[in-house]
Amino acid sequence: MKHENPVHPSLDPAGALARMVSDTRFEDIPADVIDLAKRAIFDTLAVTVAGSGWEVSPAIADLVGEWGGAPQARVLMHGHRVPAPMAAFANGVMARAIDMGDVHETGGHITEWNVPAMLAVLGIAGRPVSGKDFLVAYVTGGEVGVRASAALNLVRYHTTWGMPGEWNGPLCATASVARLMGLDADGIWNAMGMAYTVHGMSEYNKYSEGTQMARVQHSFAGDTAVKAVLLTQRGVTAPRGIFQGVPSGILRHIAWDDVRPELLTDGLGTRWQLAEGLSMKPYSACKFTHSFIASTITIMRDNRIDHQDIERIDCRGSEGSRMTFEPALAKWNPRSVPEAMFSAPYTIATAAITGGFFLGDLSAAEVLREDRQAMMRRVHITSDPALTDQFEGFPVRITLKDGRAFEHVTPYVRGHTRNPMTWDDLADKLRRCAPFGAVALSPERQARLADLCRNLENLEDVGDIVETMTP
Repeated sequence: MKHENPVHPSLDPAGALARMVSDTRFEDIPADVIDLAKRAIFDTLAVTVAGSGWEVSPAIADLVGEWGGAPQARVLMHGHRVPAPMAAFANGVMARAIDMGDVHETGGHITEWNVPAMLAVLGIAGRPVSGKDFLVAYVTGGEVGVRASAALNLVRYHTTWGMPGEWNGPLCATASVARLMGLDADGIWNAMGMAYTVHGMSEYNKYSEGTQMARVQHSFAGDTAVKAVLLTQRGVTAPRGIFQGVPSGILRHIAWDDVRPELLTDGLGTRWQLAEGLSMKPYSACKFTHSFIASTITIMRDNRIDHQDIERIDCRGSEGSRMTFEPALAKWNPRSVPEAMFSAPYTIATAAITGGFFLGDLSAAEVLREDRQAMMRRVHITSDPALTDQFEGFPVRITLKDGRAFEHVTPYVRGHTRNPMTWDDLADKLRRCAPFGAVALSPERQARLADLCRNLENLEDVGDIVETMTP
């Protein structure tokens, strides 16, 4: 055991989290948190549009259509009517497919875990779900996810690449779905315990071999969230000792000593950790690459550099960012789209050549282009323990063949809580994502989706969002 102070399962902090989820009213949530929630939901719907046509998403959508069953929910963008767990399964992969959803500084990915599953249960909630109900379920479930990872000291994971990483995702999704489905605090606690027992995937393993599990993990999490709630409603019981309870609480068994269980309940219901570090992504790549990309773009643009004049690019990143440039053999030689998404050398080289980084840069043909391969060989990256911010402020230095050198540090990439995306930024993101969708989403539907999200607290039936996204 790595953490002392074990408690009886009935006293586990998960109970307090469940009560926060069940008891919070819309009026209890500050206006700035509600605004962030609306933008985060819209942001995730935008990336879901593009994700619907990306790699394995169409195959998974077709598969759940083949499985059939009760027509309880719609698969976003594709339109299949399937059982709610199957819709959550299909929606989950689409939300994560392009790796462009939000990321929390201490909580990892958040909105792409719970929103796809939440939209899948609208048809079985027994009532029209209002925008206010949806926002409260989103915020409280997201808070569970952030606090779970903060207590686990997720930052420590970034430097060790170990288990369990974003284990918070299924808890986040389950809490939000349970709130939407009207479970009381005890039921929410039970459903979270069920999800906890099912999911224990190693976080780094899903990235390490360039496979598609970084996306498909979300399918399983959404499916589990819906099933855990439905099984709870049928009387199936689950462990309550999720965090500190004897014998199974994760904080008692995790492989490091500096966990912080107090963060599970500190200011619960009044302090919203979700809003303290949630960033939205301007680039369709791992968040650890974004500071590199932004500074490279700035240097190239401000100094009007022709990429053919570059001699070398030197970068320094945080310890956590090492997952995007180690092992060198794989990261400097990506051969597939998943490998390129999580390769800092590839994203930096692309930013130097194109002046940006978006979905059009992620195809097999683009990844294997000789100019990008050659530019990657000029990229040099080291980790610097002095860089304590995991994601922001990475120095980039570009040296030209004539000896001139230019250096830049982007303090906060666009989308950070200190440099947030506006509604116009997000509408533009949706516009850029739309051409990659499985089906066309017209400008009129894009505008309607933006309007529904911007005024979500006034929406009587969130089902209107589903209908807008299933043309």
